[in-house]
Amino acid sequence: MFKKVTLYTNQLEDMKGFYEYQLGFRIVEEDESSFTLSIGESQLVFQESERPAIYHYALNIPGNQFTLAKWWAGERVTLNRQEGMDEVFYANFDADAFYFQDPAGNVIEFIARRSVDRMGNFTVDSLLSISEVSITTPHVEEVGKQLEEMDIPVRGYKGIDPNALNFLGSGHAYILLVAPKRVWYFSKQKSETHPLSIELSDGRHINITEDGRFQQEKPATPIMDKMEEIDFSGAVFLRKEETWTAARGFANRADERPNAVDTRFGIASGSKIFTAVAVCQLVEAGKLNFHDKLSELLPQAFPHFDVTIHQLLTHTSGMPDYFDEQVMGDYEELWKQRPMYTMQTASDFIPLFKDQPMMFKPGERFRYNNAGFIALGLIVEQVTGKEFAEVVEEQIFGPAKMESSGYFRLDRLPGETAFGYIEEDGVWRTNQYAIPIRGGADGGAYVTASDMANFWSSLVDGALVTKEMLETMLQVHASGEDGDYGYGIWIQSQGDGLVKYHVMGYDPGVCFHSAFYPEEGNILTVLSNKGAGAYKITETIEDLRMKKE
Repeated sequence: MFKKVTLYTNQLEDMKGFYEYQLGFRIVEEDESSFTLSIGESQLVFQESERPAIYHYALNIPGNQFTLAKWWAGERVTLNRQEGMDEVFYANFDADAFYFQDPAGNVIEFIARRSVDRMGNFTVDSLLSISEVSITTPHVEEVGKQLEEMDIPVRGYKGIDPNALNFLGSGHAYILLVAPKRVWYFSKQKSETHPLSIELSDGRHINITEDGRFQQEKPATPIMDKMEEIDFSGAVFLRKEETWTAARGFANRADERPNAVDTRFGIASGSKIFTAVAVCQLVEAGKLNFHDKLSELLPQAFPHFDVTIHQLLTHTSGMPDYFDEQVMGDYEELWKQRPMYTMQTASDFIPLFKDQPMMFKPGERFRYNNAGFIALGLIVEQVTGKEFAEVVEEQIFGPAKMESSGYFRLDRLPGETAFGYIEEDGVWRTNQYAIPIRGGADGGAYVTASDMANFWSSLVDGALVTKEMLETMLQVHASGEDGDYGYGIWIQSQGDGLVKYHVMGYDPGVCFHSAFYPEEGNILTVLSNKGAGAYKITETIEDLRMKKE
C-alpha cells in the first residue's frame, strides 16, 4: 500500500545521524533539505521544516525475527515501556510489537507479522515495508470520508469514529486516522496535527496540509518518473547550487538489498580518466614524456608498436585492440577461449593483441582503443615499480578523498557494493563471468557517486595535476564520431561554447556517465548496475536541472 511517506522535522541533521549511523538505515535519496530511507518495499522521507513535528509510524518485520529485532533495536536505542512491559501482542493483527522514539520524538513501532517468516539474522534488510502511518487531524470524519472514496476501507463495521483511533487499509498496511491530543501507545507523546504526504503503491497521492486538510494530487517528479519508466537501477548525484542524490533498484537482487546513495558501482571504461591522470602525473614528475614511444618503453612486450604516449591517451595510436568496440558487440564473448578469472593483471591482456597487425598509421585518426590504455597501465607499472591499482589508489583516490573507491576483485567485493546484472529473457544473472575478475588501466574501477564528485573537484582545483597540465588534458586532441577527446576524457561543445567534460563506461551489467560542467561548476554522476539507463537519466537531468536559471 505505502510506496513513499514524507514526514517533516526541524531536526534534519540529528535525524539523519540517528537513522543512518545509529540505526544503519540506507539513504536512497538526499538533498540539502531532505533525506529518504529505504524501508523494504517502501521509502520514508524526512523533509526539513521550521517547526517541530511528531508522528507515529510502524514498520513491518518478519514474525519469526521479533526477538532478534528487539535485541537489535535494544543495542541501539532505549525501548519504550508501558505498564512495565517493552513489547505487546496484538491478537486482532496476529502481530507482536515494540516501540522506541527518534530525536524528534516520533513514536516508531516495529510490528512483527506472525504470518511472515524470513531466514537469517535481523538486519536493516529485514524491514519489509511501512506498516502504519498516522494522520492527525481535527477533521477526522471529513478526511476519513475522502480516504474511503479512494477505496481505502475502514477496518471494522462501525465506520469512522471521530473520537477513536481509526484504521483504514487492509492486510499489513494501515493509515491511522485520529484527532489531536490522543496519547500514543507505549509513549507519553500526544497526537499532533502536522503536514505529511503519502504515495500509494498504485501511484496515487495523499497530502495532508498543516491544518489537517486532505489534498489528493501528484507532485511533478520527472526525474524519479523517468527512473521508474525505464526501471533504472543505480545511483544519481547532482551538485549544483545544492547537492541532490538518489538511488533506486537493488544492489543484490537475491537478498533484495537496495542500492543506496553510498553504494559502490563498477564504472567500466569511465575509469580511463584515472589512467590518464596517473600518466600526466608521471610526465609532470619528469619520468615520462608524451612523445615517448611504447616500443622503447616496453620493448620486450611491444617491439613493433611505434606509437607515442600522446597517441595512446587520445586513441589515435592505430595499434590493435583486444576488444574493438566498432566491430565487436559482445564483451562477454572474449572469455570463452580465455576465462575471465585469469585476467587479473595488465600483463594478462598482452597475448590478446600483441601479435596482431596495426589498424592504421599512428596519428592518422581517432579509433577508441582499450588495448592502448592497457599499454598505458603497463607503462605506469614499469616506471613506478608498483602495481597499477596501487598507483591510482595512492596518487588519485587518496588525494581526492575517494575513500570508498578501488579496483576490487569480483570474487572479493567489499560491503555496500552493487553486483552488476544482465537480463536474459526476463531472468537476471550477475556479470561475474562476463567481465575480467579485476579492473585495471582500461576500466573496471568501483566508485561511489560522491567519490566521483570529489574526483572532479580535485581535478579542476589542481589537487591532482597542475593547472597547466589540466589545460593539456582538457584540450581537444582528437575527434571521432562520438565527439571530441582530450586525454582520457570526452569534451562536448555547442557552437562556440564548451558544454561539459565527461566520461562514460559500458560493460555487461554496468553503465556509467559522469560530467563536469565548467560554466556553472556543476557535477553530475549517474551509476547503474544494469547495462543501460545511465544515458537516459543523464539526458533527463540535463534537460530539467542543468539549464541556466
